[in-house]
Amino acid sequence: MTPPFAKLARHLANWREWELNPIVIKELRQGVRSWTVTGMLLFFLALLFLASLGFLVGQSIDGNVNLALGGRMFSVFVIILAAASVFFIPLYTGVRVAAERQDNNPDLLYVSTLSPARIILGKFLCSTYLVVLFFSACMPFMAFTNLLRGVDLLTVFFILAFLFLLVCASNSIAIFLACIPASRPFKVLFALAGFILSFWVVIPIWASLELMGAGVGAMMAQPNFWLGCLVAFGLGLAVMGLFFVLSVALISPPSANRARPVRIYFTWFWGFGGLVAWGWSWRTADPLWLWAWTGWTACLLALTLVATISNSDQLSLRVRRTIPPSSAKRLVAFFFFNGAAGGLLWVAGLFAATCFLSHALIATLPASALPTVDDWRKLGVTAVYAADYALTALLLQRRFLPRHPPKLAGLLAVLLAGGWAIAPSLFLFFANRLTWKSVEGLQLGNAFNAGFGRDHSELVAHQWFAGGWLLVALALNLTWFLRQVRNFRPPESPKAPPATGRGSP
Repeated sequence: MTPPFAKLARHLANWREWELNPIVIKELRQGVRSWTVTGMLLFFLALLFLASLGFLVGQSIDGNVNLALGGRMFSVFVIILAAASVFFIPLYTGVRVAAERQDNNPDLLYVSTLSPARIILGKFLCSTYLVVLFFSACMPFMAFTNLLRGVDLLTVFFILAFLFLLVCASNSIAIFLACIPASRPFKVLFALAGFILSFWVVIPIWASLELMGAGVGAMMAQPNFWLGCLVAFGLGLAVMGLFFVLSVALISPPSANRARPVRIYFTWFWGFGGLVAWGWSWRTADPLWLWAWTGWTACLLALTLVATISNSDQLSLRVRRTIPPSSAKRLVAFFFFNGAAGGLLWVAGLFAATCFLSHALIATLPASALPTVDDWRKLGVTAVYAADYALTALLLQRRFLPRHPPKLAGLLAVLLAGGWAIAPSLFLFFANRLTWKSVEGLQLGNAFNAGFGRDHSELVAHQWFAGGWLLVALALNLTWFLRQVRNFRPPESPKAPPATGRGSP
């Protein structure tokens, strides 16, 4: 038996020594003592009861046999369940995590010896248990709709499984937003933004209800149905895993190597998404999937770039001890350790690999609606502008504001991009010359203007301006970058004092 299987066998043999995550016990105990969860659950059951009573009373008054009564009741029950699950459970979970992230609350996040991964896993399992609780309370009403006409059991189970996956993904996003180290006003803004974004979750739920007309049972005989379900399930798990590692990194101590698990997982997530996009593009002969993967990867890398330049340049002794002594291994490890220098190279390498693979794979597809050269130029110019903002903000913070925290560089990059996009419109507004044509005109330095421009000559001008800005920013940051590369090495072990003989003084 191989060592990994032997370790798993020993772990399974000691099943009596297994223990539940203490965070789950703590959260569930506090949830039982609070009237928030109980009151919401009772209110949810009352809505379901009143809705079913209204349908039955209306049917008895009508007198005609309604063959679609079960389907209509099921649709209303799903909407009520989605509203109760998507809006309440992520908000409840996020508020509790955000409250424990406050400095004046010495809760488990600060005084516990549990690992950050176990804490976040406990929070996620508790939120998942609440989802199971609400779904269990709704199951008798769902079973009642099956006794009527208009819906079958396969449709019920499929839509409920789809909704369950969406709610769990929303919980992971809520935990991530609550773990962001920000002041209370900013956390309130994050909560409002998350609440507004929750409305977009209802849209795919409403679209899934349209499957009742076609019948899920009839669609299960098609191989594309199961392939699509498998891809959706895999992407849902991948998204939850991504926000899980991000949340763990946010609550990890500053002395830990926060960047390593995040960058490794994001690289794996990037490869998995590219593989899925290529498979669907090859199967449908449509490059839209690969182009969408390229665009989403560019957006995620732009957000990652803001977090990357906010990293501190000083590695802790704990992190430096894990740096490989070999030069070849140290070169690879430089991309996956804390620090803005390695993060910039990692983002640049991942974006270059995305464009190269996407262009090579799209060229092999027998499709007519391929991305044009200007489309690739717009993507490249926008990415170069993002690098310009990041390197300029990095230079301003490291050289002129060294006493301020490094996360100021990320804020400067966002302000620089937003200010450069808004300043021309404000100037034209006060000059009483603001029109739609002026907004679409040439605005050098504005990444949004380069992405939505239509004139080829303006795109070329953006290309030269962004490239020149990038060369200047790289030259000004070259000294800082070389210093970070030079300092990336394990600490030297202290030399032992020379031994002295007995007769020596």
